[in-house]
Amino acid sequence: MIDIKAGGKNLMNLSVTTSPTKTVLKLTYDVLIENEQDSGVSARVRGLPDIKSSSPTKEEALEKLIQLL
Repeated sequence: MIDIKAGGKNLMNLSVTTSPTKTVLKLTYDVLIENEQDSGVSARVRGLPDIKSSSPTKEEALEKLIQLL
């Protein structure tokens, strides 16, 4: 399950819930969404500089980000 909440102008809160066989794990990340000059969108997890993605849409950028997590 993925829960995304707007937190400010370009800041979102992303919660990723995984469900292994016995334990449910919920992780919450602050995500910065920015428009790029080439009309794409970039998303990055604040505090984790290596976790970032770029795509034509915000939704695609977030999906790629989730896959990296």
